[in-house]
Amino acid sequence: MDPAQFLQGRTRETEIRRDARGRWFNGADPIDHPNLTRSFDSWVDRAEDGRFCLSNSINWAYVEIEGPAYFVKDVEPTAEGIDLLLSGDVREPLDSASLRQGPEGALWCAVREGRCPARFDNHAVSKMADRVGEDEDGVYVLIGGQKVRPPLISDPLSLGLEKR
Repeated sequence: MDPAQFLQGRTRETEIRRDARGRWFNGADPIDHPNLTRSFDSWVDRAEDGRFCLSNSINWAYVEIEGPAYFVKDVEPTAEGIDLLLSGDVREPLDSASLRQGPEGALWCAVREGRCPARFDNHAVSKMADRVGEDEDGVYVLIGGQKVRPPLISDPLSLGLEKR
């Protein structure tokens, strides 16, 4: 069968959405199965057109994401930098060049090779307390022995869009 024929009349549009608190819905119906929501959390990515999607090794579909694409749930400082534990049990190293401060003072970074914004939750920030400081030049985070100064940005949700 010709793959183009198979997809004819089908769409990648869905009614699946995640609210700013991280809860998944299909239309108005909550999706609360723990394995499914964990999988959805780990599949968030950006499609080529910049819209959010769920993407795994088999297929992808558009979804609506309110708030950050990922939440930084935990951090593990290393000699070279900081490893992140993201929502969906995704692990990846922090790209320190992507570190930003949102208007409310929260820390943000870009994940998924820079395509998606992630917001540090309170637990992750508290684990970095000995690495976060402020001096006459402003806020900094000690990463790999260097002071990284996350710039203040007005729209942290735009992180990951500049890679497009």
